[in-house]
Amino acid sequence: MLAAIGYASVQARVRARRSRLLDEAAWRDLIDAGSLARTLHALRATPYGDAMGPPDDDAATLAHLERSLRRTLRSEAVALAASVPPRARELVLWHADAALVQDLKLLVRALWHGHSLEAVWSATTLAEREDAAYAEVEGVRSIPALIAALERTPYGRALADAWDRTRQEGRPFYLEVALDLAHQRGLVARIEALSGGDREDAKELLGRALARANLIAAGRYRSLAGVSPEEVVNFCLHRDFGGGLAMVQRVAVGASLRDEAAALGVALPPPPASDGPNAGTADDATTLLEIERASDRMQRAAARARFGRQPFGLGLVLAYLIEKAAEAADLVALCEGEAQGLDPAALRSRIPREVP
Repeated sequence: MLAAIGYASVQARVRARRSRLLDEAAWRDLIDAGSLARTLHALRATPYGDAMGPPDDDAATLAHLERSLRRTLRSEAVALAASVPPRARELVLWHADAALVQDLKLLVRALWHGHSLEAVWSATTLAEREDAAYAEVEGVRSIPALIAALERTPYGRALADAWDRTRQEGRPFYLEVALDLAHQRGLVARIEALSGGDREDAKELLGRALARANLIAAGRYRSLAGVSPEEVVNFCLHRDFGGGLAMVQRVAVGASLRDEAAALGVALPPPPASDGPNAGTADDATTLLEIERASDRMQRAAARARFGRQPFGLGLVLAYLIEKAAEAADLVALCEGEAQGLDPAALRSRIPREVP
């Protein structure tokens, strides 16, 4: 009963926030604007105007917008999580921390290449976090110092375990894999900790997408030079609400990515005819891109469908956050395409949503 009351409170706020997402007419105007300057000007008249900062040159405004979008996604998740039951709250906050993983990767790269964190700190969401453990990160000047600063976080152990191999082989790749796996395993654990409708919603909205992402990761890892089948298995999730370990093992030894995608319900266009010594590698690259795009469309569709069902529950919160993240991703793709001088037809092909 208490959970239902909590969801009754949050669902009104979710629907109010959803009503502020851009409609088809707004998207059409943005795509047809014809230049980055005009697109940014049009955006100032939307709810995103406050996220763009003071008028500046287009490149600076776009950079400010991208940072603001990432921070807004997290702040909305934190605000909505405060009104859901404890286990659901843990999942919402952990899901939002996908941004934290990207922040930590950015810091790892900067430190590995000897760059100052001052140059990248403003591009992260770390400055807004209240946890003192993350505040300590700002002053680090080496990866061992970063690992020490993160000791009290879920990511410190993952980085520490990967550090020896990173040093031995001179590849920060292992640190990034460790961060991804730490977050993905935490997501699985938090979905499995739920029960009833909340668990089913979380599996449908997040778990299925996680399984598809695991397939994509397995395919990418096996295509990298020097990565053995055993390593592909070690670098991927073994529990993922899909094919799990058995799927990863099959991919590691050469299974068809199309067959594995079909087993996860991913419909792909027919494969192109190909030949030549590098045909398999090229086909895999094309297939992985198709799976990635299809997975994005599937998650967006699942989020839209969730709003047409039972009005209470965790699913409504997750569905809104997925739609909000999709809109942010599309805005970035639109603006970056405008910066490259793409015409409206090319822009529409880059944006997953249907824009008439």
